[in-house]
Amino acid sequence: MANLLFTNNARSSLNEAITNSATTITLTTGDGNLFPVITGSDFFFLTLAETNSSGTEIAWENLKCTARSGDVLTVVRGQEGTTGTAWPSGTPIELRV
Repeated sequence: MANLLFTNNARSSLNEAITNSATTITLTTGDGNLFPVITGSDFFFLTLAETNSSGTEIAWENLKCTARSGDVLTVVRGQEGTTGTAWPSGTPIELRV
């Protein structure tokens, strides 16, 4: 049975840009340990978000993380009604409840 995993205040940013169909994401060096360790069929959800100059989110994508190896995440894109989008390096990525 798969378990939905959580970690308090897990936040990083993309170490490199990703395409709209990329299934591997590299986090800022050393930040992978902020996120849960995945075993078996466990998983956690992530959010990539773009903000405007006042800090308001104007675009986002939800992802399902199915594996983590250090700072590299394996993800399923476009979860919960969102669409896979190309994101630039430095885009914030968070595990949100």
